[in-house]
Amino acid sequence: MTAIVNPNGSQRLISLEDVQDISRMTKRYMRLCRNGRHRGRDALASVTRVSNTQIKRYEDEGDPLIMPLDIAVEMEALLDYPHFASFLADVQGYDLVKRNAGRGDSLLGLMARSVKEAAEAHETILEAEADGKQTLEEWQQIAKEAADAKDAFAEIEEKAKRNYRREMEAKNVKA
Repeated sequence: MTAIVNPNGSQRLISLEDVQDISRMTKRYMRLCRNGRHRGRDALASVTRVSNTQIKRYEDEGDPLIMPLDIAVEMEALLDYPHFASFLADVQGYDLVKRNAGRGDSLLGLMARSVKEAAEAHETILEAEADGKQTLEEWQQIAKEAADAKDAFAEIEEKAKRNYRREMEAKNVKA
């Protein structure tokens, strides 16, 4: 890791490699702005306190200047997704999770539902096994509970595939 020395001789807490990573991410997010309903630097410059030229400097890996937080927040608003926040959380070893995660159609909510369904299927099997023989009704109930659990896991799989495709499309955006 290459240290960055400030003009006063002190060292920054982030390395040159960190700054280069941030610059690369900035460049990638600007590409997303260019290909979306907004038009890149011009769109960002029109809603922030910095010029198009200044924004270009934030993308330059050789320039130790990185995008200020207020500009990054404006960019995230343009992109309708917290790309920088997600990147910075990942760099620090955290996952960025929406406040309502675990509810509704979120990944955590779907996982909670699938665990509940799987537990109900397990309970049904245990009850059917308790007396050592299964009745027609018990087999029917086991099949229903297993199908419910399978459907819940299928929802997670479908959401994962859909989001994977979306992320791959975002990463493969051409300049």
